Amino acid sequence: MHPVAKAPKRVSSNFYTYGNGVYRVGGSDLSLCAYLVETSAGLIQVNTVPELFKTYFPQLRKLPVAACVTAPVVTQLGDTQTGYEFELWTSRFIDYARPHKIKFIGQEPFLRSLYQRLELTMNGDFVHDELGNRQAKFVSRRWVDDVFEWHASSDVVELGQVRLDVSNPDGVKIYDKQKLVFDSAQYPVSNGGKTGSLYVDMLLSQVEPLKFDGEKLGLIVGGNGIGTKPGVTSNFIFFYGNRLVWVDPPARFYEKAAQLGVNPDYATDFMITHCHEDHIEGFSALFQRKLDRDERLNLLSTPAIYAQLQTIFNPIFGDITGNIDFHDLNDREKFQNYHGCTIDIRENYHPIPTIGFRLSYNGRTIGVSGDTLYSKRLLDARLQNGSIDKAAYEVQSSEWFSNAELFLHDTTVSKDPVHTDLEDVEDFAREIPHVKAFAYHFGVRFESEFVTPTQFGDRF
Repeated sequence: MHPVAKAPKRVSSNFYTYGNGVYRVGGSDLSLCAYLVETSAGLIQVNTVPELFKTYFPQLRKLPVAACVTAPVVTQLGDTQTGYEFELWTSRFIDYARPHKIKFIGQEPFLRSLYQRLELTMNGDFVHDELGNRQAKFVSRRWVDDVFEWHASSDVVELGQVRLDVSNPDGVKIYDKQKLVFDSAQYPVSNGGKTGSLYVDMLLSQVEPLKFDGEKLGLIVGGNGIGTKPGVTSNFIFFYGNRLVWVDPPARFYEKAAQLGVNPDYATDFMITHCHEDHIEGFSALFQRKLDRDERLNLLSTPAIYAQLQTIFNPIFGDITGNIDFHDLNDREKFQNYHGCTIDIRENYHPIPTIGFRLSYNGRTIGVSGDTLYSKRLLDARLQNGSIDKAAYEVQSSEWFSNAELFLHDTTVSKDPVHTDLEDVEDFAREIPHVKAFAYHFGVRFESEFVTPTQFGDRF
């Protein structure tokens, strides 16, 4: 690869400018990068990386008119297809009546694999049921089509006076008014996988194995945030006996782990609660490191979630199942006593297959709601309209956490249509006042008499 002609200036964490209308999202190590290019047609994006939207949007305050997609690249910092989802969520809802369409430009196989993963997650809405109950019914709807505009090509695509040459599967050339303004040969996606692995090795060499009392169940909050806002997305580390279980590894996984002082190389298990990007942004980095180290990934989840992981990541890695030891959390015989711990799960009310869970070990129980749309009104309405039975009603109610010492609940203060409002979490907590209630998955901090917001690195 040709070196970048001019060193960029760092504007904020992982966001750089070259001073010529070209911006880079990705660290100074060049192990994984995406680019944004100012043109007469508008802002054009070249590939993506995990956390791209929350990195660049606070700086540029605008969405791209087009995104160029090349052959996927993966390192131990992530991959170049994970990062579009929350950009498209914003494109869809920034103006509900007139969603912002983004032209996706690239060769057919790359657009198709990207589209297939997005249609899994942008797949429907909560609407009124036949009895008039608000949000009490989920209807399938592929609303990714509202914002994803296909422009498959193996040649040149024109946008006004801008020409985008995508004939090279590994790169892009952008001409504006006949002048070359971007060439992937000078703005590389990566300096190679070795750069990423050396960077991660350096980070983790400074992190000692986590020391903990194997007789007690413990929890570290690895993040409490959401996909569109600065901060670490929601993830958790549980430890007991000889197990270290990491739930939903976040974007730039190894950097966040180093900040926590927890080395993921010593994690015995990884759990995935669902496949929205803010819960799987760290998966490709994790999986690539396992491949590089010739190790297998011990994965705890459900068949439905595992199937979606395969749809999302097989186009990048090939068949991921060959390097994964999968354990179905529905298997009660196994998880009534998983190395001495009982792990119970429940199915949540969310647009895609999603689980909440409880861990019980040596007399202590900790519960995590998982992403869910909950209110007592809504739960009653769903029982009334027949979408759940009495058993499912009890599992999704506060009663499910009544034997816990503490629980952490998905909480929003922004009237998010697929998560639980703060006032409903407060009602939930009041129903089981003997259980300590904590909040996570929020974009804005808040104060509450009944629910305590978690913080990055909290330990219980």
